Amino acid sequence: MIQLRDALSISINEDFELILASDCSGGIGMKKGDEVQVDPEIVGYFGFRVSVMECLSAGARLMAVQLLNFTGDSVWERYAAGVRLGLSELGMDDIPLTGSSESNFNLNQSALGVTCIGMRVKEPPHLPHPSLSYALIGTPLVGEEVLIHESSIAPLDLFHTCIQHPSIVDILPVGSKGVRHELSLLVGKPLKRGDVYSLHDLDKSSGPATSFIISYKKEDEKNIMKLTDGHYKPLTIS
Repeated sequence: MIQLRDALSISINEDFELILASDCSGGIGMKKGDEVQVDPEIVGYFGFRVSVMECLSAGARLMAVQLLNFTGDSVWERYAAGVRLGLSELGMDDIPLTGSSESNFNLNQSALGVTCIGMRVKEPPHLPHPSLSYALIGTPLVGEEVLIHESSIAPLDLFHTCIQHPSIVDILPVGSKGVRHELSLLVGKPLKRGDVYSLHDLDKSSGPATSFIISYKKEDEKNIMKLTDGHYKPLTIS
């Protein structure tokens, strides 16, 4: 796997390390002051989605999920239901969920933090593959677009399948900084406008990781396109 970007690595011993990945949101929920009105279950789901994709893409096995709820006790179960939905999509229903709620003060807007805790085996950095191709899976969406264009979101179970596919060398969820930023991290060098060709806006926010990037063995392109049917979008690096 490539080096960590948005996750923290903590060495446990000579063989294993903890991986911590987090996401947060504010002003998204059902409070009067929220800028985006949406069910807290959806907020919990997408908060979990971002952090678990970061955790799993680092090569970790998920061990636990932690919620930091600043919205109030009344929404805890809705947030938790969203997380459990994501866990179910990954076939990880037995993963423990814990956390805390702010109950002393009432905020005017909703706020949530999600941390995924995983463990991975320490491995030496892999050598660059001589002929890799790149693709964007899903569509970058943010805010209310996530609700309007739900069918364009890369499914969480597809992300999990891609992680385990032998032809996919690396995988990285796209966040608020856009495809170009994440692709630069993936290839290990900054990519400017004109360095990458795509039909999509490469600088647009992908919000709650509605899309992800893969690098894969060029000779297996047909298999990858079939695997990611309907969500595959090529990225050409000049």
